[in-house]
Amino acid sequence: MKSAGIGVLVAAVVVFVAGAVLGLKLVTQSAEVISSAPTCETRTVAVGEDLTANLVRVNVYNASRTAGLADRVSRLLQQRNFLPGTIANNPTDFTTDDIVIVADDADDPRVKLVQAQFAGDATVKQGTVPGVEGVSVLVGKNYAKKQLAKKAPSAMKSDRSITSCIPFAGTAD
Repeated sequence: MKSAGIGVLVAAVVVFVAGAVLGLKLVTQSAEVISSAPTCETRTVAVGEDLTANLVRVNVYNASRTAGLADRVSRLLQQRNFLPGTIANNPTDFTTDDIVIVADDADDPRVKLVQAQFAGDATVKQGTVPGVEGVSVLVGKNYAKKQLAKKAPSAMKSDRSITSCIPFAGTAD
C-alpha cells in the first residue's frame, strides 16, 4: 500500500512538472501571424457614374435623450440599402434637436445622397467624427417630426471618383 501511494505521488509530480514546462513554453513562444483574407470588396465609382446607396456607409449618432433613436434611424437607412456604420450617442461637440450631417465637404455626393433621405432639412456642419469612415448623421429630438422622406433617390451622379469597401456577406467591419 505504501508503494502505491508513492507511485501516485511520483505520477502527480511528473504531471505537474510536464504541465509547468509546457505552460512556460506556451507563454514564452512568439505568436504565429497568419495573414487574414480580405473582409470586403473594393468598388470604385467614376466621375459621372451613379453612386448608389449600397456604396455609402452611414454612421448614426443619437443627439437626443430618446433611447434607441440612432439604432432605429440606422435600420431605416439600411432598408434603403445604405451600409451600416457606427451607432452610438453623439461623440461630437455639436448639439442639435434636428438632423445634422457632419462632413468635411458638403458637396460630396455621399453626403448629398444621405441628406436627400430626410424629409426635413438635414443641415451639413463642417467637421469629422474621429475614427470612423463614411457619412456621419446626428439625429436630435425633432427627428420624429421630420423622419425619412417617403420618396428619396437611391442613387446620385458622382462628380468625383469614390472608392468604397463593400463587406462580404457574413463579415462585420
